[in-house]
Formats: sequence, C-alpha cells, structure tokens
Amino acid sequence: MKIFKSLISVLFPNVCVSCSDIIEEGEFLCDYCYEMIERTANDKICIKCGNMKKRCECKRRVYRFNAIIAPFYNEGIARKALYAFKIGKREAIANFFINEMTLAIKQNFYDIEFDEVCFVPMFKRDRLKKGFNHSELLAKGIAEKLGIKFSELLLSHKKKKPQHKLHPKERLENVKDVYFCNKNLSGKTILLVDDIKTTGATLDECSKQLLFAGAERVYCVTGVMSRGIDRNKKKGENNGN
Repeated sequence: MKIFKSLISVLFPNVCVSCSDIIEEGEFLCDYCYEMIERTANDKICIKCGNMKKRCECKRRVYRFNAIIAPFYNEGIARKALYAFKIGKREAIANFFINEMTLAIKQNFYDIEFDEVCFVPMFKRDRLKKGFNHSELLAKGIAEKLGIKFSELLLSHKKKKPQHKLHPKERLENVKDVYFCNKNLSGKTILLVDDIKTTGATLDECSKQLLFAGAERVYCVTGVMSRGIDRNKKKGENNGN
C-alpha cells in the first residue's frame, strides 16, 4: 500500500491550487501563495453592505441583514482556493476558511451574542448530485468553534439559475421565493453562513425569510466577497462580481 501511495504521489503530485507548484500532501497552498493571499481591509469596508466604502450600496438599496463580513476578497488566490473547495470538498481548504471566517467573526461581531448558526441551503436535487453543501460544512465548523448551536433553519423548495451568470437585477428576481423557514425564531439573533457574497441578493433573501420567522437580527459571514461595483467605470468594465 505504501508503495502504491508513493507511486500515485509521483504520477499525480499534490500541487498548489493557485500556482500549481508541487507541495506537501495535505496542503493546498504553497508558502508564497499563502503569504500573498489578499485579506479584506476592515477600515475600508462598509460592514452593512459588505462593499468597499467608496462602492457602498446602502443608499441605493435596503439590505435585510444587519451586517456582513468576509476574511477575503473574491479575487486571486482566495477565489481559486474557494473554487477548489467547492468542487472537491478538500478538508484542508474547508478548515482554512472555517478558521479565517471564525476569526473575522470574533474581530467584527465580538459584542454580538448569537443564538444559532445556519447556512444558505441548496436545492435538494443539487445537494444529492453534488454530495455535500459547502456552505453547510463551513457553518458546522464555525458553530463548533464558536460554541453556538448549529441549525438547518432554511430550506430551498425551488431551483434557481446560477447567480454568477446573471446581472444584479436578475439576481434579485432569481432568488425570490426560493427559500423558506418553517421554525419559530422569535427574538433570536442568527448568524447566516455562505461561501461567497457578490451582490448580496441570496443572503438578503435568506435573511428576509429568517426575519419573517421571527428572528430579531441576522448577521452574515462568507468566505469571500466582492469589492462592489465601481459605478464610476463605464458599463462592462467591472469584473462581474
């Protein structure tokens, strides 16, 4: 068995998900990429909408969640790492994001007492086809580290189109009436977990359902998030986040 594993490692070496350099088994980033991964800058971000302050959307639309945070921007190394996790359920990457998201929660939501941690659900058929829900895995890990009750509060009873293929206005319509909560959350403060925040449409719709169920406040955390739309640029020049 050891010989077989050695042969496999020679033929199919473990490589960095960002630069493809050969790295140790069980790792997912080389030392250089690990050091170069870009983190979000708290002093430059609007915690209400999640965008950079100069791209804040709070005056343009109302978000139902109270605040949103993420440890990384949806760019470069972090984006590649998250994608590798979503398609491959790699434990090392999951633990990395769980640790970083937990740290972000402790730094930004240190004065919030959460009653339960939940996640953005997948449509049942998609969940069965994929074999796991990456947002659920992140939420379970975060709940365990924070010592907060993990709950499956939201369900998806309607399949939606992939959000990344839609324009901002289409994303809002795409998630409408997709999720529901059939539990009594009267007076509770909920931590909602997802893998990525782009326009915030999915998280906003899920937050709406949690509030309809009686939740008093909803806070969100994701693995990565976009910087927001630069409205000073000409149409088509933004990166689609």
